[in-house]
Amino acid sequence: MTEQLARPLEGQDEDAKIEIADRVGARLRLDGIPAAERHAAEALARALTEDAVERVRRQLSFAIRSAQRLPRDIALRLAHDVDSVACPFLEATEVFSDSDWKQLVLTISRGARIATARRQSLSEGLTLALAELGDSVVAETLVENQAAPMTHSVCTVVVERFDEAPWVLDKLAERDDLLSEIVAKLSGKVSAAARQRLLTRYDLPDFTEPLAVEADIAVTRELIRQSSEAKLPYLVDTLREMGKLNASLLLVVLGDRSLHFFELAVAAIAKESLQRTRHLVRRGNMDDVFALFRRAGLPGVLHKDYWMALQFARGSIDMPSLPE
Repeated sequence: MTEQLARPLEGQDEDAKIEIADRVGARLRLDGIPAAERHAAEALARALTEDAVERVRRQLSFAIRSAQRLPRDIALRLAHDVDSVACPFLEATEVFSDSDWKQLVLTISRGARIATARRQSLSEGLTLALAELGDSVVAETLVENQAAPMTHSVCTVVVERFDEAPWVLDKLAERDDLLSEIVAKLSGKVSAAARQRLLTRYDLPDFTEPLAVEADIAVTRELIRQSSEAKLPYLVDTLREMGKLNASLLLVVLGDRSLHFFELAVAAIAKESLQRTRHLVRRGNMDDVFALFRRAGLPGVLHKDYWMALQFARGSIDMPSLPE
């Protein structure tokens, strides 16, 4: 076999080179072959990557894409070849590190990025790089790929970059692994049909109030209830960016005794430390708490309502929940 792999390619026709590519791939996919034989196979693979016939290079791409070890120069040549050669290789190979992938995404073709977005092995780093650099087709391919981790960072990039590509966000809304703060952000950006699917998928109520503000509050209220304390800061940041940390929402939140969310929201709006805000919300007297409300820009006409709701949230008086 070593002698066969070592035969020069000169004089071989296209079909013969394709057969050689298959044999080279078969050898390189094996573990534990003698070093001399591996070296010969790699040398022949290197020569095949430079063959003028695209069909030969494409066959090599398929033949060695599942090899666990490849010389770096061979892998990079295949990755930067024409799409018919690069795409099959990039969609399956495991020879690149996360650092390699981040560099590759900068230099490979659009078609190669799409193929990479279809991979069944995608780290958060590679997914984020594709979301940051790819076009809407790359993004749509990513969000449709269940192997792509839809972390907070990835989703935030997709939502912000493709705000004017609603078909991408509608596809994202079909995922069943989104964080609550991403659901909140998406609910105001997707189509009516996608919004309905989003609310159904995440078991949120279907609100049909005539005022959109009431519907947003109702959805957000349910998201707060479903979020862990560790996730609430992200939800607060998202709602603040969207301009939805309004006076009505905060009053409803107090009625639900969601003190931690209320403290995070008021601290963010008032630009106070969370520690000081928490002390005032939980222990402050009326004058100090009213001063905090003023710093947060909460309407003065509602300060007494906030105070009563806060007393209820503190558990010091009995008061029915605010209307749904």
